[in-house]
Amino acid sequence: MTIDELVRSGSSVRFTARCTVPTARCPGCGMSARRIHSRYMRRPADTAVGGQPTVINLQVRRFLCDNSDCGKQTFAEQVEGLTFRYGRRTVHFQRALEQVALILGGAAGERLATRLAMPVSGSTLLRLIGRLELPAVPAVEVLGIDEFAFRRGRKFGTILIDMRSRRPVDVLPDHTADTFAAWLQNRDHVRTICRDRGGSFAEGAQRALPGVPQVADRWHVLHNLATAVEKAIRRHRPCLQPPGPLPDPDPGAERERPVVTRSEENTQARWQQIHPLYARGMKIDTISQITGYDRTTVRRYARAASPEELIRPRPRRRTNLDAH
Repeated sequence: MTIDELVRSGSSVRFTARCTVPTARCPGCGMSARRIHSRYMRRPADTAVGGQPTVINLQVRRFLCDNSDCGKQTFAEQVEGLTFRYGRRTVHFQRALEQVALILGGAAGERLATRLAMPVSGSTLLRLIGRLELPAVPAVEVLGIDEFAFRRGRKFGTILIDMRSRRPVDVLPDHTADTFAAWLQNRDHVRTICRDRGGSFAEGAQRALPGVPQVADRWHVLHNLATAVEKAIRRHRPCLQPPGPLPDPDPGAERERPVVTRSEENTQARWQQIHPLYARGMKIDTISQITGYDRTTVRRYARAASPEELIRPRPRRRTNLDAH
């Protein structure tokens, strides 16, 4: 390839180049061709030069394939390491945008690309991610599994992690035992399954790989322990209050009443509204439809033995006047 001209046009840098190799290899049959059918201009964008967008005005040739058995009569030449079929960007520019998209995603990647003088929309970055080839699933020995929400409270999925490399392995469309068991079929290389306390994952693992050890991951062990301790503290919250002032010797004096915040009043009102319905055997979904609260909120209030379990004590915020 020969560069004929380099000019600055407005806020961009433009190269004028042409291909000089006498032959080109047909992408259909692989034979070399010499006869030129025509020429035309391509204008692929390249990475920025000196903080300015770069465009290459590249003159390429269309060759005639001399192989009569080949399905292609003509084909356009490609510059190795620079162009690819139907590409409006150079290979280096395309790979740079793919890395930006994989690291930052759409909106954040768009902002970074603009600052690097490589303007591109967030939707284009997401399309670049969708066109990438998925890597092959490695042989995982210690498999981690957990659920996540595509749409909070409505649609859930499952992510599978290689616990040794800390890298994602696959994503399942739901969090049911049938889907997980189908994925585990013919994957005898899995030696240990690391999961949370969800029953569906345990059932799916037992169905597909009976006898494989199932352990709880470290995060869920600590999270469940912290949740149990927090519930116990809430249950005995009245016992943990600091001692009150000494009784007033004057029986006629007005006694100081504990201050009840608006948040505590709302918590008690919700518990008195939800807990009796749950105690009568009403389902969580039905209570959610009646009260208008989310199912997670209804489940939390229904399973609490008293409103005190749901009230979190808020410590007084320190100020600069405390020392005085």
